Amino acid sequence: MNALASRVRRVAYRVWHHYVRATLERPDACTLFDLNLVIAPGVLHPRHFASSRLMARHLMTLDLRDEIVADIGTGSGLLGLLAARAGAMVTATDVNPAAIECARANARHNGLGDRIHLIASDVFEMVPADRRFDLVVTNPPFYPRTPKSATDHAFAAGVDNGFFTKLARGLPGRLTRKGALLMIHSSDADFAPILEMLGREGFVQRVATENRGLFETLTIREFRAKA
Repeated sequence: MNALASRVRRVAYRVWHHYVRATLERPDACTLFDLNLVIAPGVLHPRHFASSRLMARHLMTLDLRDEIVADIGTGSGLLGLLAARAGAMVTATDVNPAAIECARANARHNGLGDRIHLIASDVFEMVPADRRFDLVVTNPPFYPRTPKSATDHAFAAGVDNGFFTKLARGLPGRLTRKGALLMIHSSDADFAPILEMLGREGFVQRVATENRGLFETLTIREFRAKA
């Protein structure tokens, strides 16, 4: 029975994966959490990825009024827009220029353009050096391999987990004294090296929430500097 269930999951995953890859090649529109989003070709579609929706739901439980928030790897802008709608001032970055333009259009369409600043940036690289954040949120690329294209940056963290290296090294100088990192991760990828990187930079974690799905377990972790 377990072997049959495993085979069914593999077949279902292949069908889902083929469908999702096809959606990356054409524009689409959707409504999520009362935000009207247009998803440009080459931009991660939040409707198709449980990580986007789980992180969005968690973010909506937080009191973000007057908080200064960074959304790293913003994609369509979903997380940054939710934070902005909740009263935060948001800086959103993405290394994919198509994602930045997509998020900018979505901010404008939802009347949030004055609360979110979009920057084409590899993690914090192009963010003004003096900017500090009460919360850094990211739905990161999970897989430790080299991106094959601009679109693939949404999935591939670099062969040596370069995305997480930049995030961990940049974080101490980017958080306010009360600041935290909120990050989601998939059981499909090894989290131990990332945990070690953040630990070396002086951060400790707690599990905020976890969700076990058909294909993976998704875990949202909060990191704060050691007291």
